[in-house]
Amino acid sequence: MIIFYILSLAAIVSALLAASSKNLLHSSLWLTFLVFDVAAIFFYLENFFISAIQILVYAGAIITLLLTSVMLSRRYQDAE
Repeated sequence: MIIFYILSLAAIVSALLAASSKNLLHSSLWLTFLVFDVAAIFFYLENFFISAIQILVYAGAIITLLLTSVMLSRRYQDAE
């Protein structure tokens, strides 16, 4: 049970840091940690399929798309 509380606390801290970070890259990285924390909670609760889907879909696709868009938007901001 203590593992669940540790993972939940890590997820809450990651969510708060993702929401309060002023740097978009740091916010995206904290969001990635949040996705992995939620997947670890599902894994701990023995819901392996949802855990795998969480990592594959959210961390694999959505976070990659978000990080790519952040990196491309930074390049255009620096040029101006």
